[in-house]
Amino acid sequence: MFGLLYKRSVLLLLLFIPTFGEAKIYQYKDDSGRNVYVDRLSKVPAKYRDQLDARDEVKDRLSSQALQQLSRERDRKQLQIKVNAERSKIQDAIKKWVTPFTFHSNRIQLPIKFVYGARSVTLNLVMDTGASFTVVHKSAIGSLGAQFIEAGAARVANGSIVQTQRVNFDRVDIGPYQIPHVSAAVIDYQGNSGGSHGLLGMDFLYNAQYELDRENQQIIWAPAKYKKLQDDLLTLDKLEQRLLNETAASE
Repeated sequence: MFGLLYKRSVLLLLLFIPTFGEAKIYQYKDDSGRNVYVDRLSKVPAKYRDQLDARDEVKDRLSSQALQQLSRERDRKQLQIKVNAERSKIQDAIKKWVTPFTFHSNRIQLPIKFVYGARSVTLNLVMDTGASFTVVHKSAIGSLGAQFIEAGAARVANGSIVQTQRVNFDRVDIGPYQIPHVSAAVIDYQGNSGGSHGLLGMDFLYNAQYELDRENQQIIWAPAKYKKLQDDLLTLDKLEQRLLNETAASE
């Protein structure tokens, strides 16, 4: 892909070389003794202007070395701009597929956004593969002004029976996923929750693909997609290194 992009960039840049009959070429030597050719006076550093050699020449007699150097420099600059833009795009995409988590009392807690009408709240839910469905604490969503629906009794982790309600949220955002019309259980939790506001159950986790990066305390969603983005970033790094090598070789 990038090889083709490189060739097309060369062709486009060659088309931009002035087609008029006369051109002014400025020549000077840099600190390393290398002959440098530019097509604008503004491109000549001030410290070299006292040695400036400027000539009006017919295009057909222009130094092929000067033309080739100008073409390569323009090509590399244009390609570098495209590489940088693509890198920013990929880096932004990578961030979407990573969610940091906190580890408390041997439990993983994730920030999850619940949207109800025009209001929203972000809660810390414990990932619980033993919970059949997602549960939130009633006190944690009080600011939403949500309508509660009676849902009967349920058994919680400590074995006790509690009365539950349900709320139909307009949307729930988990990492890169935006899930519309989510119904979650609500309990009137009393006691020390360790900073959590409920449980993220198997109603979501069963269908999600993810990996736990314990070292960096983050979840990687859709690992195959994440790896593809990482590979694309590596390809860009290699292309940029090739550009640097070509620049060094031409000097």
